[in-house]
Amino acid sequence: MTKRFLLAIIILLGTLSSKSQVKIQFSRLTDENFIESSLLSELKFTELQLEKTGMIAPDMELKYEDNNYFILDNRFTQCVYRFDEEGALQNTICEKIFGDTINKMVLKNPVKFSVNPFLKQVEIYNFESSNVQRFSYDGNYRDKIKFTINPSDFIRDKDGNYFIYTGWNNKESQFRLLQTDYNGNVTDRKMRLVSKCTPTEGMSFYNAQNGICMWELLGNSTYMIKKGNVTESFNFDFGTKSLLPNYHELEASESYQLINHTGYYTIKKYLENDNFAYFFMNFTSSEDKQMIHVIYDKKTKKTYKLLENAKIAAFEKAQALTENNELVFLVSPRKFRQIFNSEDQTSSPVFSEFAEAISSLRNTVVLRIKLQSIENQENESSKEQVPENND
Repeated sequence: MTKRFLLAIIILLGTLSSKSQVKIQFSRLTDENFIESSLLSELKFTELQLEKTGMIAPDMELKYEDNNYFILDNRFTQCVYRFDEEGALQNTICEKIFGDTINKMVLKNPVKFSVNPFLKQVEIYNFESSNVQRFSYDGNYRDKIKFTINPSDFIRDKDGNYFIYTGWNNKESQFRLLQTDYNGNVTDRKMRLVSKCTPTEGMSFYNAQNGICMWELLGNSTYMIKKGNVTESFNFDFGTKSLLPNYHELEASESYQLINHTGYYTIKKYLENDNFAYFFMNFTSSEDKQMIHVIYDKKTKKTYKLLENAKIAAFEKAQALTENNELVFLVSPRKFRQIFNSEDQTSSPVFSEFAEAISSLRNTVVLRIKLQSIENQENESSKEQVPENND
């Protein structure tokens, strides 16, 4: 291991305010399926009322704030649709086009979006212009600012500061986390990582009750951001499937070939409230793919690792975790018809009403599944005692 790599690790650790709170082992996985779990106590489903079939796809990004579902159409319009909890479309929020566009074709460049519940605003970032346009929930244009770097993801805290995640081996910055002021001016740089690996980006932020959840696609740690401080919240031990110590010293092509040959875990989502933490993870290799819902119960300090049928992928990731312990999913009725019609798949009783209604549903559906704490079942194979790290 070179001095350069050791220095990068020391700098990285120096940016974190404390050690990981909870460690989760991945030495073995359960055979229990997410849809069968006794952790699930209630289910509500809402079919979105769409103007045309296919307008909202289940793989689109959803954010739930202030009893609204905000969904980005990243396929065609690059606009954000706002639905109420009954599934009715309230309004559409699209980038404001400046300048003379008469008789000109206006291309829809890829965008990212964020919802700021503190100012009741929707913010849309355009990769072509590097501008962030800010809108009220009802779609009224407020103003715009410019970022100096293209974000892998971005979010704002309650003090009005932006946090920008840049990813691994970003050519514009060795710092994975940038903090900016209200106008997008960089005020702090955190989490430096010197790496030559294949560039790695992904969604990385979620507005939780007590701070901002942050995760990294190929990382084995998650973080909580509060008042500008970054604290490691969970650490995953992937055993033999962990990235090798010299991973960041490898050239892009070498690192890509290595992880695809050995197999690797990815963190696709990290959600947290006062009672639970939720993670959606994939394991990918040349021969296998697994989809795993990881739920940590703060009351019992137990971890549940629940598989999903990766061939159907009906749930994929939960997109929000409410204060009422509800996981929010955006799903396709067609995929659930496959599950409910399968002789090999059983499901929890909470899905009975949804199963009865599934034949009549055509549009994309919002599922809200409530989690419950399970006590006095110490020996189930799907559970694992996770010690608190109080060092």
